[in-house]
Amino acid sequence: MVLYRGINPELHEQIAGELIPKDARPFVRSPEYGRAEWGNFFWGECEANAVVEHQQHQAGYPTSGVSTTPHLNRAIFYATHDGKYSYGFVYVIDETLCQIHNVTIYVVKDIVPSPSIPEDDEIILVAHDFGVLPRTLVTEIRKIGA
Repeated sequence: MVLYRGINPELHEQIAGELIPKDARPFVRSPEYGRAEWGNFFWGECEANAVVEHQQHQAGYPTSGVSTTPHLNRAIFYATHDGKYSYGFVYVIDETLCQIHNVTIYVVKDIVPSPSIPEDDEIILVAHDFGVLPRTLVTEIRKIGA
């Protein structure tokens, strides 16, 4: 399967083709009072709570995960921020390379009772060391728009 990650021009210039998470801590969380929604978290510290927090309200809570989608149109939406940018970039990721590079795949809809953006069919990728994902996962970088 092919996965996509939409990147705006400013971020693309900063990260230069890398898949960099916002945090490098282990991919586990406990539900946090005031942040966790009733019915959309799990008791105790676990990976499922990290998945919930990663995608929750698209608030940008820092985790060691990197968001992707199997839908090109959703990646284009994020690359251009729904038209805020006249162009953007879509990183094409070969999901079969994840196992080879010891990258864990979390399918949000299989874990989170109520995903924040269900149409994304978000898939979170986490490196074995919780850091930058291997560059070889990105098989192509497509410029989208002007």
